Amino acid sequence: ESLTTYEPRDEWITNHTKLSSLGSVHISNVHIMANLEPFRYGSPDFIQKSVIAMHDLQGANGLHLYPQASYWDWPYSADKTEPRLYEMDRDRIWYETWSRYAWNCRRERTEEIDYWSDRLSDFYGCGNQGKNILEAYEQTGQIAPKLLRRFGISDGNRQTLLLGMFMSQLVNPERYNVYPSFVSSNGPVGERLIQYAEKEWKGEQHTGETPEQIINEVVEHGKLAVNAIDKASAKVRKNPEEFKRLQNDVYCYNQFACFFDQKVRAAMLVLRYQHSKDVNDLDKAMEYLDKSIEYYSELAELTKDTYLYANSMQTQQRKIPVSGSEGKNKTWAELLVHYKTEQANFRKNIEMLKRSPGSADEFRDKPIDWLFN
Repeated sequence: ESLTTYEPRDEWITNHTKLSSLGSVHISNVHIMANLEPFRYGSPDFIQKSVIAMHDLQGANGLHLYPQASYWDWPYSADKTEPRLYEMDRDRIWYETWSRYAWNCRRERTEEIDYWSDRLSDFYGCGNQGKNILEAYEQTGQIAPKLLRRFGISDGNRQTLLLGMFMSQLVNPERYNVYPSFVSSNGPVGERLIQYAEKEWKGEQHTGETPEQIINEVVEHGKLAVNAIDKASAKVRKNPEEFKRLQNDVYCYNQFACFFDQKVRAAMLVLRYQHSKDVNDLDKAMEYLDKSIEYYSELAELTKDTYLYANSMQTQQRKIPVSGSEGKNKTWAELLVHYKTEQANFRKNIEMLKRSPGSADEFRDKPIDWLFN
């Protein structure tokens, strides 16, 4: 129920190969992509590699494709427009890419770049600028998959990644029931944040994909995507309103990547504090958390007039970052209030530790996320 990798491991290989080895046609189900809602997604490279993995690693020879976003509001998308947009029209590149590679995934990359560049140039009437629009799709196409597989709680629809995560979910994820198969299956070998912080403190060698690597990469993906989409902007002659919506989605991805980067850096310092007991680590973490709020405020501003909601499943089943019961907590403006409360609680508890250094002993045996309550 999320797009995380074209390098599955563990159960995401063995479960499929057990079924595909039975001799019937094994069909891969690209289900509700909870970590992609609601922004536009269309990375041909990521999708082509995913289909190759379905064939070569899982033994699949068929595809069952769900909408890219807004499944529970179908046929409409989450865009705040009048009249409402049809999801299949908005996300045409989603359907085109999966269909093209389901038919034949063994296509040369250089030829595919030309193919999709031409398709996008034709749709937007932008001359040779389709290549830059494609580049924006490719760069943003890495952000949500990388963040969820390295920091997420679940690849199911109980988590809406693009609404963000709380500090407690970063520094104490087990409290939120992280399934072992999610960690072991949804991406290359690597370290979760707690493992990484402990190794950093002990000076031990890291293994595989690391949190530091991922936050650096997603910030770069966001920056490159914005540069690419802005280069194409002046040349657009067809479908200008849809281009503006796509461009805004790219800006949203960039702000989200920067928000997440700052929040993870704050979490790293909080986890360091567990070992150091140095309140200066918390002061530094506070600076990063403050900056994350600035980026998230910009994200809330970018989405307030462009999106009706982030997640289309608006029930209590959605639990991460916070419950979606009664259709609440589905916009960035709503989540910003919660993140500011978290920020205020953290600042209050740091000041308490400074006033009464001995009070740290009272919380010594409690999970570190007490700092945010």
